[in-house]
Amino acid sequence: MFTKTSHTTLSMAQAEKIAILALTFLASEPDHLAKFMNITGMEPDDIAANASSTFFQAALLEHLMRDETLLLSFCGNENIDPAQIAPAHHLLSGPESN
Repeated sequence: MFTKTSHTTLSMAQAEKIAILALTFLASEPDHLAKFMNITGMEPDDIAANASSTFFQAALLEHLMRDETLLLSFCGNENIDPAQIAPAHHLLSGPESN
């Protein structure tokens, strides 16, 4: 799906796809999703309502980046180069995070 080259420029659509895969990954493990919800204060309805928000998607990727074991598990599961997570996060965070 995604190349193993860290020099690849991601599109916004690719960044959004990575974030949705991250949400699916977290949701597949109740403990992972519960930890994300505890940290963010979100409820299941909040997650459903915000899944398409780039701000929420950036928060998902930030959560992964804060836990190397979780990040590597996600990337291995989805065959994504871990070096693509930070650029995807940057795109989803928007210009105000620069």
